[in-house]
Amino acid sequence: MRKALTLTALMLLSASVSQAKTLEELLVEKGVITKGEAKMAASAPGTVVYNKGVRWDFSDKKFSGQINTMIHTRYTYTDADEQSGVKNTSGFDVTRARIIASGTVLDKEFSYKVEGDFGASDQGSKASYKDAYLAWNACDWLELKMGQFKTMTSRQALAGDSTLEFADRSAASDYFDKGRQQGLAAKFTAPDMPISVTTAIFNGQSSGEGRNTGPVDTRHNGFIAVAWDAMGSMNTMEEGDIDGTEDAALNVGAAYSFSKNGVTSTTAGVANTTVDTNTSSVNANFKYQGWGVNAEYFVENDSPKSGEDVTPQGFYTQVGYFVLPGELEIAGRYSLVDCDSGKASGICSGIDNVNQADVTANYHFWRHQLKAQLGYRYTSLNGLDGADDEQTNQIVFNVVGYF
Repeated sequence: MRKALTLTALMLLSASVSQAKTLEELLVEKGVITKGEAKMAASAPGTVVYNKGVRWDFSDKKFSGQINTMIHTRYTYTDADEQSGVKNTSGFDVTRARIIASGTVLDKEFSYKVEGDFGASDQGSKASYKDAYLAWNACDWLELKMGQFKTMTSRQALAGDSTLEFADRSAASDYFDKGRQQGLAAKFTAPDMPISVTTAIFNGQSSGEGRNTGPVDTRHNGFIAVAWDAMGSMNTMEEGDIDGTEDAALNVGAAYSFSKNGVTSTTAGVANTTVDTNTSSVNANFKYQGWGVNAEYFVENDSPKSGEDVTPQGFYTQVGYFVLPGELEIAGRYSLVDCDSGKASGICSGIDNVNQADVTANYHFWRHQLKAQLGYRYTSLNGLDGADDEQTNQIVFNVVGYF
C-alpha cells in the first residue's frame, strides 16, 4: 500500500511541475496526506550526516554547516649538535588542536569558515584563531573572500595541515611563506578551462602586523597566483596520490607578492626603515597510480630604503609512492634555502644556507583523516667562511586526526 501511495505521489508531482508547488502542497491537493501532516513535514528539522565532518543542512533556510576536529600529536627525539650548546631532547607534544566551523548560506551563494587553535605548541600554547572569513560565490567563475586566511606565496603552505606528506612543511616553504594575514581575495576560475587566477590584498608585514592583528599603517601586501591543470586534474591541496590517479595528472602554478613594510627591528642589516619585498615562486605537482611528486622554487628580494639589497632563494622537491594502495606510503624530500651569504633575516641570519632532508613512512588508517607518520629529518645550518656547521637529527612519530 505504501509503495502504491509513493508511486501515485511521484506521478502527480511530475504532472504538476509547472505549478511550482511544494511536494507537501501537491500531496494535500490529491488527498494523499492531510494539511496537518503537511505542516509537520514542512517544519521538520534538517538533515545531519557525517561527510568528512559532522554536517547539517536546513534546505528550507538555505543554510548548511559543518564541524571538524583536528588533533596532531607527536613524539620527537632530537639529536642536537653538542658544539652549538643545544641539548638533546626527547618527548611528546600536541602540535595542533583545533575546532573548525564552516558552511554555506543562501543556497551556497555565501560561505564561511572559522578555525580556532586551542593552545597548540606551535603557537606558543596560546589559544588563537587561524582562519576567519566570509566568502561570496558571485557566480561559477568568481569568488570574493574577506577576513583572515592563508596568503598564496607557497603551494605547500596552502595545503591542508592534515593532508601533508610529511609531518611538517619544508624549510623552504616555511621560510618564504607569508603566513595568514587579514585582507580581501578574488579567485577567478576560467569557464570550461583548467586554470584559476587569485588576486589578493592584505594589511602587510610591517612590525606589529600579521595573523590576529589589525593594520598599523597604510601599507599593504599584494598577491597574485595562477594554477593550471596542464594534464588531467588534481587536488593540489592534498599531497601524495592516495586515490591512485588512473591517468597521469600534472598541475603547475606560479605566485608573486609585493609589499612595502615599515620595520622597527633589524632586517637586511638596517633598523627602523621601510623595506620593499618582492617574492616569486613556481611549483609543479604530478600524480599517477600511487606516485606523488611536488616541487617548488622561491626567490625573494628585500630592498631597504637605505642599505644593501638581500636576495635569498630556495626550493624543495619531494617524491612519494603508495606501496599499499591507499594505505602505506613512503616518501623522501630535500629542501635548500640559500641565505645570500648570511645577509637574510630569520633562520638565515649569519649562515650560508639551510639544508634539510626528510624520509617518512605513512600508514593511512582512514585516508588523511586518520594516519600515522614515522619520519627522519636531517637539518644542517651551514656556517660562513669555514665556520662550523650546526647539524641536527630528528626522529618524528606523528599521529594525525581530522574528523
